[in-house]
Amino acid sequence: MNEHDRIHLILPLAASGDVSPEELRQLREHLDGCEACRRANEEFAAIAGELRGIPTPQPSADLVARVQEMGTTRLGRRRAVLHDTAVLAPLVLASWIAALATWPLLKEAAAWVFAGWQMPSGPLGTALAVYSASGLLLASISAAAVGVYARTVRRTR
Repeated sequence: MNEHDRIHLILPLAASGDVSPEELRQLREHLDGCEACRRANEEFAAIAGELRGIPTPQPSADLVARVQEMGTTRLGRRRAVLHDTAVLAPLVLASWIAALATWPLLKEAAAWVFAGWQMPSGPLGTALAVYSASGLLLASISAAAVGVYARTVRRTR
């Protein structure tokens, strides 16, 4: 792209006042020696002046209020989804961890079942009781959270 073509790209921007001081200096230098670009610059300046004279339509106060309300509602929904995701993600992660922790206990539980359903004593019995209680609690909390989230999503659609 030569200098003349580059100046032609800058002319509309210069007419609207959207050029840097360096570009404005280069434009003035070029216009001093180029009659065609000077005429084009004058035409763009005249068009820009006419455009500035056109009144800008203003939206009604009712329209502005409705758009603001819609934006606030959508922003609230987005924040709610992010919040719900932040709450549900740790619950899902904890559920996965609890599920993975069952593999070592599953072997012992199978032996317990085949031993006549006698509750083992000692650390194994304690581990099974704690695991069962925490698993039930975690599953209940996760199910309740997913239910509340699903209900919220249905309401906002």
